Amino acid sequence: MRIFQKPDPGGSIMKLHGGPSIHIPDYDHSQTIAHQSPHLLPDGIYSVPGQYIWDSWIFELDGVLHRYALSASIEYTPNERHQHAFIRHAISSDGGRSWQDMGPTIMANQGEVWPDHVIWTSSILARSREGRQEFLMLVTGRSRKEGWKQRIGISRSLNGFNFCPPEMILSPSETLNYDISDDDGIIMAWRDPNLLQDPQTGRWHMFFSAKKKDPAKGTVPTVGHAIATDDGLSHWELQPALDLPNYYHQLEVPYMIHNKGRYYLFVSTQLHPEEPDNEEKEAVYRGYVADSLTGPWKNLYGDTDWIYGHKIYAPTVFKYPGEDRYAAVAFFSEDTPYPLTGTPIVPVDWEGDTPRFAFEQILEPCLTPIGPDAGGTTP
Repeated sequence: MRIFQKPDPGGSIMKLHGGPSIHIPDYDHSQTIAHQSPHLLPDGIYSVPGQYIWDSWIFELDGVLHRYALSASIEYTPNERHQHAFIRHAISSDGGRSWQDMGPTIMANQGEVWPDHVIWTSSILARSREGRQEFLMLVTGRSRKEGWKQRIGISRSLNGFNFCPPEMILSPSETLNYDISDDDGIIMAWRDPNLLQDPQTGRWHMFFSAKKKDPAKGTVPTVGHAIATDDGLSHWELQPALDLPNYYHQLEVPYMIHNKGRYYLFVSTQLHPEEPDNEEKEAVYRGYVADSLTGPWKNLYGDTDWIYGHKIYAPTVFKYPGEDRYAAVAFFSEDTPYPLTGTPIVPVDWEGDTPRFAFEQILEPCLTPIGPDAGGTTP
């Protein structure tokens, strides 16, 4: 998803990182449904006029849903947006039927203090500690002088609205067979941090997009792993990357949850990340299950790890506090009626210890083409 270098001034020639140049057709972003008035949208879509909205993550507190998402101005092309990303915040008091945009909440630092270029996919933890509520955002950040190098940091808040500048907590490392190069033609991966407190030990674990060196397969995308050595989550000890049953050309936005006595890992993959859209990339949301945090991992549905296809990307999973209830959110791909907007909330039901995502039921109204016969506005 993030393999493109910045285009030339004309905006029509994109150079793939480590590959050839390809032509990307120009189009008028202002005419897409996604960037018009929110009242034209189906319930639950998170859209901000003049902004791209993509990777999202959510928590609920006191009946209010807090949604954070990557955002960038539509003055840039869809591929350029990755070089201008920041985090914005929205809230919902009606269970996600509508979203009130609260504006930017974490942006790149000014000057030369990391991260002074862009903020990429992050995650949020809301918890009570030492008698007070705190909100911890694990962030992916980049600095201009380091190019594509990603580092992981943490940003703290007492209210979920105003966050301190991120502090760096986990830098790229080649130890434990991690590969932080782009030798496979894809940018290095050290991003998309996600937290899980292991109910069996009480320790905090971080999982993130990474690559590792495999003796038989060379460089493969996988899920990185670190364990916190303090309860403030400022210090981390790197662990070996996870061994997954299947490998694809690119893996992003891993999310780990524990439910029904088992561990569930969800990831977004691309088989052909050099292609211009998610259908040609063969972007897929996939899942794995294990009895231990470190595996062995098995396909979520026996003979397949496939959960949902290319119409959306980068789902994240969240749990409603005090309930055995989960849901997911993602963003719509560019070849849909509402491109680069946040999806409605998608419930996750359980058949025994097997999760079932209601993507088809919830997203079908949003994937129906809009036209004059539908009473809507044509993109």
